[in-house]
Amino acid sequence: MKVRALLAVAGAAVGIAACSAGEASPTAGAYTVQFPSTAAAVATDFVQVLVFDVKTPAERDTLCQDLISARIRGERQTPSVDPPAPAANICEMLAGRKPVPIPYGEKALLVVAQRKDKSGALQDFMIGCAIMTIGDGDAPLPVPLRIISLTQPVPDTQCGSVGEYCADKCR
Repeated sequence: MKVRALLAVAGAAVGIAACSAGEASPTAGAYTVQFPSTAAAVATDFVQVLVFDVKTPAERDTLCQDLISARIRGERQTPSVDPPAPAANICEMLAGRKPVPIPYGEKALLVVAQRKDKSGALQDFMIGCAIMTIGDGDAPLPVPLRIISLTQPVPDTQCGSVGEYCADKCR
């Protein structure tokens, strides 16, 4: 189950004079989050996208696993886009209501899907990461999510799609 959402890509514009470079207007694009199933997508309360710079070519091999492991351990992380874009619920993502600003360049996108527990506190439910070169237009790769813990099972759903869920046709 893939859900596409909007991103705003901020690139640098180079002026005519050599010393006049500045920020260009953001360009539109989309990123794709790949959930393991429709049931997993509709069980998600919020999705947070955190953007990290890939600083060296050698870092590409381990950065995503390092970011995922650190998140699961509860370590503080400092994304390169700070503050991060606000978390979005699955319907806001589907409708493109909360674009994620991502600067041009080699980036790691860490996506965290969260659910409320019985007390109402948000808990990380699924996580995924992908490294890609962000430029004008859509992000080139989907970010596949996986369930973090078997102690948080995916509830059944009658929804055939996220669109049905957001249209309140199957709750």
